[in-house]
Amino acid sequence: MLLRDAVMSGCIRWALNSHAWHPKQAEWTLATQCVQPEEKERIGKFYFKRDAKASMVGRLMIRKVVHLVTGIPYKEIQLGRTEKGKPFIINDLPWHCRHFEFNVSHQGEYVVLAAEAESLVGIDIMKLDTPRSTPVPSFLHTMRRQFTSEEMNLIKSAGQEVHQLRTFYRLWCLKESYVKALGIGIGFEVERLNFDLVTPLLQENSILTDTTLSVDSKLQADWKFEEYIVDNHCIAVARKSKNNTPLVLESNKFKMLTFPELVDGAVPLSEPDLNYWENFRTKSEDQFQTNQR
Repeated sequence: MLLRDAVMSGCIRWALNSHAWHPKQAEWTLATQCVQPEEKERIGKFYFKRDAKASMVGRLMIRKVVHLVTGIPYKEIQLGRTEKGKPFIINDLPWHCRHFEFNVSHQGEYVVLAAEAESLVGIDIMKLDTPRSTPVPSFLHTMRRQFTSEEMNLIKSAGQEVHQLRTFYRLWCLKESYVKALGIGIGFEVERLNFDLVTPLLQENSILTDTTLSVDSKLQADWKFEEYIVDNHCIAVARKSKNNTPLVLESNKFKMLTFPELVDGAVPLSEPDLNYWENFRTKSEDQFQTNQR
């Protein structure tokens, strides 16, 4: 879906492979100029390039989608964070987009964004990795308290360990997407959430919209969920109408962004900072690169 078409539909799904992005000085400097000073400072404190890149891409995605949807000039966009850390728009919104919501997530190799014109929205992503130092049964046993007995049965009945892990990641992303949509963050007892996976197997290049949620055993019929597998990453999107109109179950494919697309239309908020680039340039990509030194 073209960016223009997605904006007009009021339903936006973006993804960018931040792991594959290896910015040179010009790209990183431009990126840092286009985020607010407090976010630039926060990103500069990351120990690894991998984390700094993912966070930077997430902030640029937010500024881009806010500019495109609301029409607020790029330089005038003011973003804040709630007490729970959820980003929000400080500016007064035009009437036509007063219900506009967005959410971002990053893990593994991707940063993803979901935005909605009329709905609460939350998104979560997890790479379908096998635990590095813990056998799968032990890993699942450790995490069991985060799931209902019905969900644990779904995980165990998936068969081979690879399928059990996929089911685990599906359920985890679903729970996180719901919690993020509400903006309630850490502290919510996610074992209160029970997801019924009507379709047992989530496959690449397909979008599932038939999963249902119960909270404290009560069906939440007004919440709708989208599930995806993108390049070995599990993604879940949670949606709930903000104006009491029924949600249409849509199949929204992700638009894969490039860095030039991400900064198209961006306007620098500050002067170039050579020291910031040097700080980034000398970092290790991730902990594994550090261990190999």
